[in-house]
Order: sequence, then C-alpha cells, then structure tokens
Amino acid sequence: MIETERLTIRYLQEEDLERMLEYRNKREVAKYQSWKHYSEREARSRIHYVQKHPFVGGAKDNTQFAIVLKDGTLIGDLHLEALSSSCITIGYTLDSTYWKQGYGRESVRALLNYIYTHYEYTKCIAYIYKANEASRRLLLDLGFKKFDESYLYRDEGYVVRLDEVIK
Repeated sequence: MIETERLTIRYLQEEDLERMLEYRNKREVAKYQSWKHYSEREARSRIHYVQKHPFVGGAKDNTQFAIVLKDGTLIGDLHLEALSSSCITIGYTLDSTYWKQGYGRESVRALLNYIYTHYEYTKCIAYIYKANEASRRLLLDLGFKKFDESYLYRDEGYVVRLDEVIK
C-alpha cells in the first residue's frame, strides 16, 4: 500500500468492481484508453488476476492498483508492467470527476517513488494518445521525455530515468 497526503494506492479489490465500471465507461474517460466499453467480465477478470498474482517484479509481471481518496472513494487506477529487469511501463485511468485536481500527478509520482524504492528498475515508460494534452503535461511535469510516436496507433511514448524523478 502507498500513502500520499490525499490518497491511498492499493491493489484492486472485489468491492471496487462497480465503481471501476462506472468511471471506465464514461465517454470522456474511454476516449483516451484502448477500450470503448469496459465490460463487467473484463473488470472482474482483472480484479481476480490482481488478487491471485501480487506484483513481485519478475519479467512480464503486471498489476493494477486502485487510486482511493482518504474517505474510501475509488477515483481511478494505475497499471504497472515489467518490460525487463531494468524497465517498467505504467498507465493510469482517472475518473473525469477528479480531473484537474492534481490526483493524477500525485498518484503517478507516488507510484514512481514506490517503484524506485522497492525494485531495481531504472527506467519507466508510458504511452499516451497524442490528443491527450493533460496526460502529456503530467508526464512532462514529472520529467518524462518523448522518445516514440506511432502514426498507426496515434500515440506517443515517454520515458524517464527513475533516479532523475526521485530526489
């Protein structure tokens, strides 16, 4: 579990199902994700996977963390996947009700700090859709640099050395 001033970041739990479906199926949230509709079956499967396979940092290991306000409200989630022994990739989804309040930046910064202090990874990658200006600002503010662009998928890749972010 990761704690910040306003948030708790923890593994997804069964009781997160309804809330996760609610925010992931908002049109404005799905617009910048790889899905148009996030099904109950997909959410349930993801939650069960996370519960049965805690993240240990091995090759291709992955997990999903819940972003929770201190009052217990689930407001989003963070994806974490090991690409190699030195590189990790992250993704994030935040309920649009909580956009522009600093929760995305706070949760991603906390996740990067957690990765840096608990694992041997030196580099982190994140891909975003080119049209997602808020996500681009978040990554650039945290020290990420653009390294890739795909015209086919209309996305951009950003990378950061973890020791440059965590000071």
